[in-house]
Amino acid sequence: MAQLKTGMWVDALMRRAQVGGAYACVIHRGDRDAGTVLVTVRSREVLSIYTPERDMDGARVWRGEELDEAGLAATIKSRLDFDSDLIVVEIEDPDGRHFIEEAVLTDQEAREDAAELEAAAKALFRGR
Repeated sequence: MAQLKTGMWVDALMRRAQVGGAYACVIHRGDRDAGTVLVTVRSREVLSIYTPERDMDGARVWRGEELDEAGLAATIKSRLDFDSDLIVVEIEDPDGRHFIEEAVLTDQEAREDAAELEAAAKALFRGR
């Protein structure tokens, strides 16, 4: 399946946020053709970061995590040290909406996925 170039995906995300009444901007510009994207969301009370990953079927999903200001800065810095092509989008929305259309895993779903992966690995390597 063909995937949108990163820049087009970022533009669409920012447009959805703006149409939804939120403020969105790129706080670090990376490779618009194939860079990875991090999405940060500032709400009234919570600061969150969303990172892409692949699920067991190879589909892109997003994992959300709540952080404090220092944790967010450290996460972005460490990712930028590793990947200079990274694009970081910040969304300010009073309701904390992320405007990501792909699946977004909650903390509970992430724990269930980890447990499922662990069980599959144990079954695969049982008896070896």
